[in-house]
Amino acid sequence: PKDLITKLAENVGAKANIVGEYTVNCDDESLPDITFTIDGVDYTLSAKEYVIESGGMCLFAFMGLDIPSGPAWILGDVFMRKYYTVFDYKQEKVGFALAAK
Repeated sequence: PKDLITKLAENVGAKANIVGEYTVNCDDESLPDITFTIDGVDYTLSAKEYVIESGGMCLFAFMGLDIPSGPAWILGDVFMRKYYTVFDYKQEKVGFALAAK
């Protein structure tokens, strides 16, 4: 949800740009870890994992998206690089595990 991503971005010092992305200072070594708690299990991403260097700028890898059916989180490639994700459509379950390096 956009409002929560805005708060998250503000908490790490990210600044919004005109296309709805957030940027952070590439030299900031004090960016905190971000932890998602899903079904009582913590999944943590370090700044190195959630900051994407692109074209001389550093992008905060979270973007707000409001959808008509209500609040939802899409944990995309940044999350799935670290956490292997299995979708069990038949059982309507999703499983996560630390990905092998």
